[in-house]
Amino acid sequence: MQVFSIRAWASVYAVLICCPVAWGVDYARDIRPLLREKCWSCHGVLKQESDLRLDARTSMVTAGVVVPGDPDASELLRRVLAEDDAQMPPRGEGTRVTAREYRLLHAWIAAGAEAPEEPVLASPTDHWAFQPIRRPSQRDPLLPDSLDGLIDRRLRHYNLAAQAQAPRTLLLRRLYLDLLGLPPTARQLRDPRPYEEIVDALLASPQYGVRWARHWMDIWRYSDGYGLNAQLRYSQHHLWHWRDWIVESLNADKGYDRMIVEMLAADEAAPEDLDAIRATGFLARNYYLFNRTTWLDNTLEHTAKAFLGLTLNCAKCHDHKYDPITQMDYYRMRAIFEPHQVRLDPVPGQSDLDVDGLPRVFDDHLDAPTYLHVRGDPLSPDKSRTIEPGVPALFAGFQPPIRSIALPHGAFAPAARPYVQQDLLAVAQARLAAARQAAKSVQKVERVTREDELENESASSPPGETSGGTVDGSAMAELRLRAAESHLAAVRAALQVERSVVDGGVTAETLSDMRREASRLQALAAVADAELALAELQEATQPDPKQVAAAEKRLASAGQALRDAELGKRPYQPLRVSRKALESPAHKQEDYPTVYPSQTTGRRLALAQWIVSSDNPLTARVCVNHVWMRHFGEPLVESVFDFGLRAPEPLHADVLDFLATELVESGWSLKHLHRLIVTSAAYRRSCSNLGADPRTLAFDPQNKYLWRMHVRRMESEVVRDSLLALAGKLDLALGGPSLSVGSDSHRRSLFYRHSRDDEHPFLSLFDHPDHLQCYRRERNIVPQQALAMVNADMVAECVTSMADGWIEEADSPAQFAQLAFFRLLGRPPTAEELQACEDFLRSDPAETNAAARAETPDGHGTARLAHAAFSPRNAMLLVHALVNHNDFITIR
Repeated sequence: MQVFSIRAWASVYAVLICCPVAWGVDYARDIRPLLREKCWSCHGVLKQESDLRLDARTSMVTAGVVVPGDPDASELLRRVLAEDDAQMPPRGEGTRVTAREYRLLHAWIAAGAEAPEEPVLASPTDHWAFQPIRRPSQRDPLLPDSLDGLIDRRLRHYNLAAQAQAPRTLLLRRLYLDLLGLPPTARQLRDPRPYEEIVDALLASPQYGVRWARHWMDIWRYSDGYGLNAQLRYSQHHLWHWRDWIVESLNADKGYDRMIVEMLAADEAAPEDLDAIRATGFLARNYYLFNRTTWLDNTLEHTAKAFLGLTLNCAKCHDHKYDPITQMDYYRMRAIFEPHQVRLDPVPGQSDLDVDGLPRVFDDHLDAPTYLHVRGDPLSPDKSRTIEPGVPALFAGFQPPIRSIALPHGAFAPAARPYVQQDLLAVAQARLAAARQAAKSVQKVERVTREDELENESASSPPGETSGGTVDGSAMAELRLRAAESHLAAVRAALQVERSVVDGGVTAETLSDMRREASRLQALAAVADAELALAELQEATQPDPKQVAAAEKRLASAGQALRDAELGKRPYQPLRVSRKALESPAHKQEDYPTVYPSQTTGRRLALAQWIVSSDNPLTARVCVNHVWMRHFGEPLVESVFDFGLRAPEPLHADVLDFLATELVESGWSLKHLHRLIVTSAAYRRSCSNLGADPRTLAFDPQNKYLWRMHVRRMESEVVRDSLLALAGKLDLALGGPSLSVGSDSHRRSLFYRHSRDDEHPFLSLFDHPDHLQCYRRERNIVPQQALAMVNADMVAECVTSMADGWIEEADSPAQFAQLAFFRLLGRPPTAEELQACEDFLRSDPAETNAAARAETPDGHGTARLAHAAFSPRNAMLLVHALVNHNDFITIR
């Protein structure tokens, strides 16, 4: 077998030597990625076995493994062909180079092993993304110290000519779609105010928060709870509270640093602020019923990717192959999240957690140990030592100390909150009032019925005889009334106990007596409820014997509990007003605690403070990169969730650091960041190549130097919302529970349910975000999108409304065409387009008018025949054609 292998490789080698590469080999394109994949894990910046580094040409030539111009003398080529212990990569530690890859290496060395001069990093901290953020110095005195100054300096250096500013209507359409996700109206397209004033007005609009919430929800992996039938398996019910917090925080321009703190640790930073605690939905979303390790793995992975641009998940099984993150670092980070759990708390005005509740996190198991999983296997924990919480060692220099935090009573005992007590009391009082009203109604009906019976008896019975019998309605009403009265008494007693615990001022003996009495009343209420349930079953025409037996057993159990309570043997049960998330299917609701730990570890708060520290070089850069990408269509750093050692320094690193500095110095104001970007000349440039400088176009066809604006496509939500807005149908209401995907609501797309099991059929066709991970949306153009824009009922309804409304405004075919182009595409039609539209609108008016009339609900069609000069039917078809025009779905 070995002989065959040697011969095979010898044959390949001979072929390669005889057939040199016929095309140029590029180090950055061909060689560097190959060495990174095959060699850097052992011979890179993190590890240098045999003191050899293959991450820069200088180190390879110095070590003698590459001899420029002499492949035969290059040890690198000998090692990749070796079949003995000298083979590289070693057996079992990586895949061998292919024939094509060997040919690339051979040709590169033969041609002189040319490569750009790259600094050899002496330490991982030398990596550009791990360097402190500094405001770049402006080296050209002729250019202003600004975002545009940095971009223009590079354009001047390469003698590149920037495009002029985009036409004002196209620029305003771009701005509205970027900041609000909605197209401007005709009046807004003609807005005479200075551009900067319009920017400020849009940033102050409540719809800004809706638009940008969807972007951040992509990054933060928003997903509504889902599972099988009534069993919750992923995420949490009522997670829309977190979505509303995102919208409100963005509209209020809450600092990005504060948003991170609240998402990771609002329960520790502001334990009594329910508005802030909504933010912990970021962590609650990671809940997974069947596997706690999967739950925590997802939490670590996406916390690091979203805020730090680091791929921590690669270090779960072994030290990170590329980044300075060890396996121990991974489990130190896991220890930060180990104690946390998810629960559902009551919200003001609603005591039924199935109807509404606040999903939030808290530290449940304060002393939960963290063990390193051998080779990442949760079934093989190394219990020889417990891992202490902490951040990766490379960045631990500015980690704040971890201190436990004492919680206020309302934070760990939800029943002590005044609004919870008021709501519980109100529900009990309402139940009692309803029972009393029902009893009065039954008594009135029975009195009238009894009088009629007596009158009939007196007419038909011999003197002195009466009929017997009982009426069940009165007995049932009495049972319901007694159950309601017992429930109210039990709630009042329990609330008194909770108030006494919070307020203090009572002796231990008095508090014990109060709890004993509350326990008795609770047991009495349970007996009344059991009696009522049994009676309701027995009242049925054909009661189920099994259900009756179960009800009788429940009544017997309640009776025994009452006897125990009267003897002081039954402990007081605090009010169950909160619900903890299940950790496994074996947990039952009866096991849920009603009072949670009175302290929290403070671990997550320390982590959040470390992430937003001014010493952290990653957080602001990652944030700026996400915002920039969603304005320009392309990020400054291509690997949006990986700023590690594999991420090359971006071409516009100075722009990234300038904006990151501005973000931090502005108090982490995202609106300030948006304002800097959208008011820049770079953002305002035309995206067209028409009239472009030929040399610039040839030198930079991909627009890496930002001499023009990038062309982008609308996201799924913007497509739907734009159609509804242009038709005058869009409902701009904010907040509230997620809408069913089957709903025909005209609210903004953000408010529809979004989960693995629930995807809006129209939105799912247009690059809708993946609920598992969507740091950057995929761009797909598929036939189904065109079919939906042609055939979807929602599109047809919107098109009809647009045409009907614009017909009323237009006096001629030309005016209608101009208005339609202006509103839908943000530009006037060309002369050829205008002539074609006029001809189409005037064609066959009698025939199309008859068809339009026949299709209206009343058969008259009067609303769509405002002008005899052109066909309303054709007007609708023209509008339908324009919403399928590439310029409609494109942001130019």
